Amino acid sequence: MRLIINADDFGYDADTVAATIARLEDGTLTSATIMARMPETKAAIDYARKRPDISFGVHLTYVCDTVEAPVCPASEVPALVRPDGRFLTSNTVRMLAVRGQIPVSQIICETQAQLSLIRDHGLVVSHVDSHGHLHKFRPFRAALEEVLPRFGIRRVRAVQNIYLRRPWTSPTYWLGALWGAGLRRRFATTDYFFMSASAGDANWSHSLIDRQLPGVVEVGVHPGLREEWRRNESMAAAELAALARARGHELITWHAV
Repeated sequence: MRLIINADDFGYDADTVAATIARLEDGTLTSATIMARMPETKAAIDYARKRPDISFGVHLTYVCDTVEAPVCPASEVPALVRPDGRFLTSNTVRMLAVRGQIPVSQIICETQAQLSLIRDHGLVVSHVDSHGHLHKFRPFRAALEEVLPRFGIRRVRAVQNIYLRRPWTSPTYWLGALWGAGLRRRFATTDYFFMSASAGDANWSHSLIDRQLPGVVEVGVHPGLREEWRRNESMAAAELAALARARGHELITWHAV
């Protein structure tokens, strides 16, 4: 098994940046994706510029959990923002995407702006994923197909296809194979993708490594120190990396995909 352990949300805040850097330095993580307009984006970029041996991608952001806002002027992406200029909530954007009510042109505008911000700081962008996994929906996938070739980017995160238990109420559990096929036809990606936060899995490192999955597996985690769920993911990622090395699996970066 070839394993990528990727930290999402790099730049989200000082806590996540500190925890992500600690796990990059101790060899737990092989990759991280940077959010383009967050309180600690600059700190994430400054670190990434010092570590060309690690793959750094862009965590494309189109939804708001706390303070997320577009890089483009709000007037250029009105379908994605609320009156205060921040993005709409994740559930709202998902519903609009499914209904085809977000113009692809606006997603293209914001995607290009985020990628340009990271690239213009001198970083080589290895791949992209997205906050809330929005890129699996048709309008966002169409935007990536238009924008990524302009930046020489061909790698995109797969749709989750590993579950340690069956999340019966998750649309991705039922439709993920269809959405994933759409991505695989257009981009380079991994054979498998797992994220414990998507299904609420706990104590997952041993269960995942015991599966002995053939091919390349990406595991997405959210390191942090302040919030319990982030601490748990950070510890589980460290355990997974140690188990992988002990059992002879190969830890790789996105550059190897």
